[in-house]
Amino acid sequence: MHEGTVKIRRSKRTDFPMFMALLTPLTLEEETKAWARRWRRLAADPAHDCYVAEQDGMIQGILLVSYLRRLRKYGWEAILDMAVAPSAAYDIGQMLLNFAKERARKRGCQRLLVCVTDTEGREWLASLAQAGFGHAGEVLSCGGL
Repeated sequence: MHEGTVKIRRSKRTDFPMFMALLTPLTLEEETKAWARRWRRLAADPAHDCYVAEQDGMIQGILLVSYLRRLRKYGWEAILDMAVAPSAAYDIGQMLLNFAKERARKRGCQRLLVCVTDTEGREWLASLAQAGFGHAGEVLSCGGL
């Protein structure tokens, strides 16, 4: 890990190549084009916050939080869709999680939800627990739609 200061900033459309390098080092060209289209749509949507952790000009982590308006409860709810940092960058991952909580709070959310699947690693669960996340009931899923 480099010694420079970590800066969390709003992502830009031009960050996409560095995203791909962080997410999937070996990607086919067709997949990259599909990801680029999806990324441009997400980056332009005000219902999402996408931030990056940058250090010495290199992206070291990515954060995506989605927001939805609740009908039964007044206000907004935040859903942590993605927080990615290299496993060697535990401190950057924690910075991103704390940043996500602060952004959600500023947008008027009462809580920040994270859907954890059976395939998530123990490191991710430990990072979430370290950042103050805990179980809040169960989520049911209907896949294959």
